[in-house]
This record gives sequence, structure tokens and C-alpha cells, in this order.
Amino acid sequence: MSALGDSDDETEFKDISATNYHRVQEKVAKISYADGVADGREKVFQDSFDEGFENGFKTGFELAKLSAFYETMKSAGAESLELKAEHEAYQNLKLADATDKAHFKYLEHQGAPLNVISAKQRTYVDDLLGKLAQELPATTNLFTSGSDSSVNVV
Repeated sequence: MSALGDSDDETEFKDISATNYHRVQEKVAKISYADGVADGREKVFQDSFDEGFENGFKTGFELAKLSAFYETMKSAGAESLELKAEHEAYQNLKLADATDKAHFKYLEHQGAPLNVISAKQRTYVDDLLGKLAQELPATTNLFTSGSDSSVNVV
């Protein structure tokens, strides 16, 4: 009888071990899945933040640069006739402040994929900078670096 009892105990032990193994395996799978989701979410959030930050910074920087330039020139009394005319043209454009929501296209395209919103923001900024370059050529030329301009330094 003891041989039969040992066999039953051994079988019962194997069944319990197999059950415990499957429970542990399921818990590890759930934890691994949750970790994978969290890592993926983190990566997407970081990439999205990086792209949004770049677009927002460029938009705000380019707009604030002109405003600050004209205010500085005006307060220093150093505006040339050409820059005074361009300052008036800049004021006539009636651009919203650099941080105004009107400049940020994500509000107009909520629910759209990030790459679509980002492309629309870049297009908006590029179009705005092109318009400013046409309206304010002397001023925008001042902000063009030597490598960007077509002027050759001898």
C-alpha cells in the first residue's frame, strides 16, 4: 500500500507543481505584458513630446525674435528709415503674440495623428516665415546666418 501511496503523492506533487508553474508563468506573462505596454507608451510619449517641443519652440522663437528686435531697436532709437518702414509693416501684419494659441495648429486638428499635426505646424511656420521674408526683407536678412545667405565674405 505504501508503494501505491507514494505513487499517488508523487502524482499529486507533480500536478500541484504543474499548476503552480502555470500560475507563475501566467503572472510573469501579465507582468511582462504590462511592462511592455508601459515601455511602449513611454517611448511614444517621449517621441511625441520631442516633436511637439521642437515645433512649438521654433514657432515661438521665430515670432518672438521679430517682436523683441523691433522693441529693442525702438527703445534704443537706432532704427534706420528702412527698418522703421519694416517695423510699421510688421505692426500692420497684426501678428498674435508668440505664445498665442492662434499659432499652434494642434488645436485645429485635435484627434489627428501626431505626424499630420506636426507637418501642418511646420507648414504653417514655413509659410509664415516666407511671408515675413517677403514683407520684411531687411529685417529677416539680419537674422540669416552667414552660411544661409548668398553673400560671399572676402
